[in-house]
Amino acid sequence: MRPCVSDCCSAVASLSFPDFRVPTMSDQTINPHAPRDAVPTWTDVQWDAVSSPHRTQLLSVIDGVGRATIKELSEWTGRTGPSLYPHLEILEKAQFLTVEFETKKGRPYRVYCAGPALKWRSTAHGSTDTGGRAIKLAVQLLNDVILRLRRWGKVREGVPIERGAHASAKLIAETTWLDEEQREELNRRVADLMAFVRQARAERRGSRHTVTIYHFPDVTLRAVREYRQAKELGQG
Repeated sequence: MRPCVSDCCSAVASLSFPDFRVPTMSDQTINPHAPRDAVPTWTDVQWDAVSSPHRTQLLSVIDGVGRATIKELSEWTGRTGPSLYPHLEILEKAQFLTVEFETKKGRPYRVYCAGPALKWRSTAHGSTDTGGRAIKLAVQLLNDVILRLRRWGKVREGVPIERGAHASAKLIAETTWLDEEQREELNRRVADLMAFVRQARAERRGSRHTVTIYHFPDVTLRAVREYRQAKELGQG
């Protein structure tokens, strides 16, 4: 027995605000038209690689721009080059990144490029064994967003925030009910919005912003208690 989520009540949150140090959360996208069997699935190596918010932020940047030098990554993330190297090495071993060498003024330097694992599936088709990992990753990313939001709050303390069409920050959090068809429509609209966000990231005009969109089945505390009681009775 599992908590009921059919025609489910979903929590839908959308948040954007200026980001003074780090970019948006990573987009592990795949080609929806590719045969499922043709796309590899994450292993423990990939899950361990994204266990750090610093690495998911690096992935977001490189996935968005395609390729970047250590100098560019340092500038975009607000972190020093030496502090980035250990994270980049882990991402390279997990095949999230590849490294190319180019020469400038007679000196070779590394260029970090999007790797094949960015297009892999995080969960095998029909599998539920990585659901807990995916949720933990989402919690990690949302906690990181909270830290960056607080950082922006310190910068804007005492300064009014723009509103309306010129708003520099906007928060929308709604609870609703969605059936399967409506969830599919919501996902299509989110995909359209994220296409706009990725295009803006590629152009890099104006100031850096964080855009966070996450929807999930909103399970009540009563449903959780009933699920646990059923599991204890051997009915789960």
